Amino acid sequence: MSPDSGKPACNQAMQRLHQYVDRELTEAEMTEVQLHLEDCPPCEKHFTVHASMKRLVHSKACPENAPQELLDRILSNLRTSR
Repeated sequence: MSPDSGKPACNQAMQRLHQYVDRELTEAEMTEVQLHLEDCPPCEKHFTVHASMKRLVHSKACPENAPQELLDRILSNLRTSR
């Protein structure tokens, strides 16, 4: 099942999907997309799959945080290079 590309609301929601998942939209835009997802099962399913995939990639690609010593050196080098 895929979003109905013939509906303007679906098109608009799908164009904003990446920004919605990353929480890069304004509060009003987030609400608009959320309301659409609540009323449109095909778009909601597409969103759920996309969000799950993003979480999976993040968990596999970023399993560890950088050691604090490395972060400190990088920040120090950035400060001195200015």
